Amino acid sequence: MRICYVSSQAVSADGWGRYTVEVALGARERGIEPVLVTARQDVDPALADVEHHPILPPLFAGRWTTPRTLARVPSLRRILRRCDAVHCIVELYAPLVALSRPSGQPFILSVFGTWAVRPLEAAGRRTIFGPAFRSADVILSISGYTRDRMAGLINLPRVEVLPGGVHPERFEKPVAAELPGWVGREPVALSVGAVKPRKGQHIALEAVALAQERIPGLHYAMAGNLHGAPDYVERLRERAAELGIAERVHFLGQLPPYGALTAWYQRSDVFILPSISQGSSFEGLGFVFLEAGAAGTPSIGTLDCGAMEAIVDGETGLLVPQGDPEATAEALVTILSDDALRSRMGAAAREHARRLSWSNLAGRVVEIYQELAGAP
Repeated sequence: MRICYVSSQAVSADGWGRYTVEVALGARERGIEPVLVTARQDVDPALADVEHHPILPPLFAGRWTTPRTLARVPSLRRILRRCDAVHCIVELYAPLVALSRPSGQPFILSVFGTWAVRPLEAAGRRTIFGPAFRSADVILSISGYTRDRMAGLINLPRVEVLPGGVHPERFEKPVAAELPGWVGREPVALSVGAVKPRKGQHIALEAVALAQERIPGLHYAMAGNLHGAPDYVERLRERAAELGIAERVHFLGQLPPYGALTAWYQRSDVFILPSISQGSSFEGLGFVFLEAGAAGTPSIGTLDCGAMEAIVDGETGLLVPQGDPEATAEALVTILSDDALRSRMGAAAREHARRLSWSNLAGRVVEIYQELAGAP
């Protein structure tokens, strides 16, 4: 069976690209022949031998992005005629796929977070994206939260909620990496993700300061891009100094994914990312919670976003209201002051991550391909 994957890229440079690579690889392991249609020419080495058509215009290229994208209809239609189904992995390409697919060809649409909702908010864009989304035979939503946000704006076709993924085995084996001496000697709360307001590191910082009295010596380490919101990073540094905890707040920058970063996941005591929804910008799931869980580290996330599926509240970690440093501090104290609870949560988080693995997700996606395309 030939499945065409329509995506911005087939390298793991962002969430869309990562999902494309992992699902295409998992599908190929199950006998599917992937065909890639992307904007970027580069491709993950593991997919280097796959048929690849880099014909799409880049996303967010200005006001003419949508017309330029729709101009690719004839080219994409020629490719789709030689495929059994099409799987669109970038919500913004859904109108292109809807117009290009041959009559009756199964159309699978994956949706994640912000860009599943934002195109539906304005009436003008909703007239384009609403029918395109509804034309899918099935929508694969990364979380029930994303599904519900979409359902508040349009009537949806069949939706399957498929949260994931993570490679648990890459986080379970101890990684040898040289970390600061205080790691393992004093309690550590870790955040992973671009350091920007929506990720809520400012809430975590306030919570760490509030928790210091009951969790003395608590460190807060932030791993992630520091250059996207430099003014925000500077405010965090200034606020840490005002709170008197500058020496215990650490900006790690971007770390290699399966090297030093894995070691930080494994050797931190709690993972914390109190993200904040800002209109249509929200956490669709949070791969980082699954990665922390795979490493055996319990998480603290927020309610009213996709983290509610990445974290099983009270079992694999704790969920707190958005924008609430006091509640976040209480969650830190609850986990860090009880070794037995932290151990139980870490073990449960590891099992949860195994259930939400890339392998399990890809297996279910292939079952859907087979169901829709009528293959055995």
